[in-house]
Amino acid sequence: MKKLLILLIISFTTTASFAQKKPKLVVGIVVDQMRYDYIYRFWDDLSDDGFKKLINEGHFFRNCQFGYVPTYTGPGHASIYTGTTPSVHGIVANDWYDKNSGKHIYCAGDGDMHTICNCEENNIDVQSEDGKMSPQHMLTTTFADELKLFYENSKVYGVSLKDRGAILPAGHSANGAYWMDSEGKWITSSFYMQALPDYIQKINETNPAQNYLKGKWEVKDKFSHNLLTKYNLKGGSAIKNTPFGNTILKDLALEILEKEALGQSKATDVLTISFSSTDYIGHEFGPHAPEIKDTYIRLDKDIAEILKTINNNIGFDNTVLFITADHGVVSEPSELIERNIPAGYFDQQEMMTDLLEHLLDIYDLPTLRVDASQYILNYSNNNLFLNHEYILTNLDISIEEIQRECADFLLKYEWVKNTYTATQLHENEYSNSFHSLIQRGYNQKRSGDVIVSLQTGWLKSHWESGGTTHGSSYSYDTHVPLIFWGGKIPAGRTDRKVNIRDIAPTISTILGTAYPNGCTGNPLPEITE
Repeated sequence: MKKLLILLIISFTTTASFAQKKPKLVVGIVVDQMRYDYIYRFWDDLSDDGFKKLINEGHFFRNCQFGYVPTYTGPGHASIYTGTTPSVHGIVANDWYDKNSGKHIYCAGDGDMHTICNCEENNIDVQSEDGKMSPQHMLTTTFADELKLFYENSKVYGVSLKDRGAILPAGHSANGAYWMDSEGKWITSSFYMQALPDYIQKINETNPAQNYLKGKWEVKDKFSHNLLTKYNLKGGSAIKNTPFGNTILKDLALEILEKEALGQSKATDVLTISFSSTDYIGHEFGPHAPEIKDTYIRLDKDIAEILKTINNNIGFDNTVLFITADHGVVSEPSELIERNIPAGYFDQQEMMTDLLEHLLDIYDLPTLRVDASQYILNYSNNNLFLNHEYILTNLDISIEEIQRECADFLLKYEWVKNTYTATQLHENEYSNSFHSLIQRGYNQKRSGDVIVSLQTGWLKSHWESGGTTHGSSYSYDTHVPLIFWGGKIPAGRTDRKVNIRDIAPTISTILGTAYPNGCTGNPLPEITE
């Protein structure tokens, strides 16, 4: 009898653990260009209700890394929500050179779609290119796609100032995705719907961007920017380069929560939010600027309002929320040089000109010096694309040989750390080195013949006049915060290394759904066990 009772207790406990209540709402927040160290740099100026609340009540992974290169916005958002890397999901950059067509492809572009807005009828589908978008170039599913496959009543929405920040996280099966056009209005694509919902149209009619762009954005004795001047120069889209771009996005997210009744039914709903103003401001001013600090102090208040709304309307126990970043950013090389840290600026065009001269000399073809495309079709995103057809037709050498020749030549530059050939990345498997980061970002169909890895702290000469960027394999670009929060999330902190691709399978495990179909990450036991 005693054994039977024990077996019944074990059976009941096991059944109960498998029948745990699923969250009513999953919220994914990406802060574009948020370095990990911002949490601690700005800690004393943050409120108790935003980032601090997430950390104190949730689980903070303090060593979360992007396990691939390049660390750009498009690949970052795709990797977070698909649970894999560019080598699998195919978003190898924000835009990339297509070696088949000879054209550039935008990661969220789709010429078969058209803009859905509440603009005048004579502008629809004619003048605006902002809505020719869809997730078609992302080759794998997101965790929300897997949810929608078997739970059709679940709703999925994505919002961002950037189209790619709204589209890629929401996935292929989303009910809607909204982003800001060049006029500062919210739009979407015909991929999702044929008309904006009434509540989105009403928001646009009140011209909220213009309402925010009044007075000055300033911090006493630090900086002062006239918002009306910005509006007069760029229209409503000028809000993207101010902290109020984050605020107007928060307003939209809360409106969608209410009007779409997310988290109010038996099905689990998903809302993805990507705050982009942090990236626009970070590029313009860099991580040392007082503008970036003030931006995060204001973002902290926006996040606090989101958390308060969730607590009041859906409930802490009914929600799983995570917040992370799509990449970090490097200090301006000028700031590094001033502190005697190795860094610099380089001329990419000069490097390509030198390479072409070298190829023409070594293969002794002086009559072909006029046209660089005889050998080199394109150099972008640190990828070199060679003209395979010309080389195989006119030269008595293999593609592999000329790849190696280019890779060896480019190593002579001070700002180049490593070079990799497509053949090398295709035929070898790297597991735990900088080589492995390059390989996880390499896609055989979409990447170039030679991939160049820069030294730490080096940027193209374009940035010499001010500002900074990202994209490297180094910790300033790859190390980002990751926090999970909600009633079922154990509070705590973890310092072991985890990967950004672990987020999607973690959410899938919580939801009891299949992992995204290209997933290469692992669920985080600190959250799921």
